[in-house]
Amino acid sequence: MMKRILLFTSMIWIVATSVKGQTDTLPSGVYNPDRVKPRSSTGVQAKPKVQGSTTDLAGFSYHTSTLPPGKINHPPRALPNREELIVVKEGQLQITINDSSKVLGPGSIALIVAGDKQSFQNVSDKPVTYYVLGFTSKAPVNIPRGVAGGGSLMKDWTELPVKKTSKGESRPVFDRPSSMFPRFEVHATMLNAGEESHAPHTHRAEEVMLLMQGSVTMNIASVSSKAVAGDAILVRPDVPHNLKNTGNEPCWYYAIKWFHASN
Repeated sequence: MMKRILLFTSMIWIVATSVKGQTDTLPSGVYNPDRVKPRSSTGVQAKPKVQGSTTDLAGFSYHTSTLPPGKINHPPRALPNREELIVVKEGQLQITINDSSKVLGPGSIALIVAGDKQSFQNVSDKPVTYYVLGFTSKAPVNIPRGVAGGGSLMKDWTELPVKKTSKGESRPVFDRPSSMFPRFEVHATMLNAGEESHAPHTHRAEEVMLLMQGSVTMNIASVSSKAVAGDAILVRPDVPHNLKNTGNEPCWYYAIKWFHASN
């Protein structure tokens, strides 16, 4: 119990100071922007955001956005030193990257590499909500590598190939170089009720799990924490971890790993 209290207190302190504009290191743990105090800029209330740095990231951020029917998030613009993963929570979101547009439904995902112009629009008659995960590597950005690796992509949930497993299902998304990383890998995992992801293990690559559905118990360095849909679980290098579906229904999440040159 004392370990849980210390971990929770550490997470709250770091996230709270980061939203004040300081640069702080994010420890392994369970994060949700809805539990972070919103930032303010020039007196205007901004959306809550988890943000900070990690072993291999100069900046990591996570927030949710909601667009009313017919609205766009902003005119097309490029981010020169940041990659983003966009994951649709609910509704229909039209994503435009450079000259390509695609409407993505719930569970769908897009990778936007550094230097590509982006803009989003709600083309439906109902609100659309999506998750935004941002990555800035401590290594220099390499836009040509991102282009050679395949560039930005948009994949609807219904397009992802399904592989049945003894515990549920797995869906590969991509595994390739990007403008931020020598290797960037994302896949989706579905676990039946009562199943564990795997035995506790470690790896050098950092990882985020974005829980899209269900509830799980996340075990990190012998500390157990509950996580529910909308939570992002950060695991730092070489930290023992695994998770278990402790709900009554299947859970599913995106597993996101970025690999440093020495990984």
